[in-house]
Amino acid sequence: MSRKSSILLFALSILLFTGASFGGSKFFNSHPTLWKNPDILIWSLDKEPVIDPKEFCLSLKRANSGIGDPKCRLQGEWMRDSIAIRYATWLNANMDPALKPEYLKARHPAMQAKIQALEDQIVLYIATNGNNVNIALFDETASEPKAAGSILLSPDKISMGDEIADMFFDGTAKRRLSKEERKKKMTEPDEYFQEVPVFKMWAGIGMGYSQAQIPLTPDDWYSSHVNSQVGNYRITKDSVSLWNFLDDSDPYFTLYVGGTWYDFIGLELTYHYAKHHMKTDPEDTVYQELDHWNFSQHEIGLSAMFSRNYRPLTWLDITPFLFVGFQYSFFVEDIALKDGVKNPSKAYKARIKFEEAYKGALVGFGSHFIFLKHYGIGLRTGISSRGRNMYVDPSPDAAAESSVIGGFTPDWFIGVGLEYHLSLF
Repeated sequence: MSRKSSILLFALSILLFTGASFGGSKFFNSHPTLWKNPDILIWSLDKEPVIDPKEFCLSLKRANSGIGDPKCRLQGEWMRDSIAIRYATWLNANMDPALKPEYLKARHPAMQAKIQALEDQIVLYIATNGNNVNIALFDETASEPKAAGSILLSPDKISMGDEIADMFFDGTAKRRLSKEERKKKMTEPDEYFQEVPVFKMWAGIGMGYSQAQIPLTPDDWYSSHVNSQVGNYRITKDSVSLWNFLDDSDPYFTLYVGGTWYDFIGLELTYHYAKHHMKTDPEDTVYQELDHWNFSQHEIGLSAMFSRNYRPLTWLDITPFLFVGFQYSFFVEDIALKDGVKNPSKAYKARIKFEEAYKGALVGFGSHFIFLKHYGIGLRTGISSRGRNMYVDPSPDAAAESSVIGGFTPDWFIGVGLEYHLSLF
């Protein structure tokens, strides 16, 4: 072996030894709050701790530039307390990467009281176990370790301190609370049980699909609507439903805004737009003069909403709701003759006419999925209807006039929308 090869092999051995010596592993880490200018209390079972408190503070500064000026000292009170020593010894014997944090919980009331009295200090537990050093972090928020891990034992205290700092103290440091702020924070309700906002509001834009046939109902209820055709601009088998004249399955566009009080009852204003083609009979020669015949459907509705809010995650709110309301529907005709047709037929001039407005009901259910308290996705489905009032009896001469249609026109709809939410307390 050449001298050069020997040097490379020696260097490689040093690197491998260094990596093996300081290769640590985390068992778990729930990322306890890291305060600026923290107090780090080093709790060790060993007569001679494997890290030096002063050097460890320097390691913290090297690992986290935003940590400020930490203060590190030995937790002498716990190192002299028999209950703390018993728990520390048990902890050292039972730490294992397969265990959940709650299995390492301090059971003795006196030990739990010691941990709860830490306020915003962090206890760094270190204990040698053979060729390893077990590490755990405690704060006042829980009786079990907030983080734990293990590194290989080394005579170099500075390097070991650097490794511990890199493993557990690399988060964003927050400003330390004053006594008054800490007291107020302790009295704040849990994030899952906070006071319900007085009023929540939202606005959304979406799209959906509607059809005459309502799911889980017999097909023969709708076959006449679906298969109907308009002959001679006005003739159908039945004029009770608008879907005997118009295509009954079309996408729609919607805008809506609403609000609820105390996550229970609210109102929502909606606007729907859809475009429907007339069901003209292709075998009727009278339509040879026709270029197109469509109706734009505009609907304005107001619904009462009944909801309840759930928060399965801190960043997600799920608000299922029921709604019931009324709406007004307006159908605007868009019709045109082919180029070159100057004189339309008599049937064209006497074609069917819709009323200026129809009114009906809305009923259905859905849910808001709200992310980060503001950005939402809304899903809903339901049944809507539109009809007209018979203020006067039909005239015997009605055949000579434009027909009035649409006595009862229900449909089923489903939609999805993008929403923005606000809360007012």
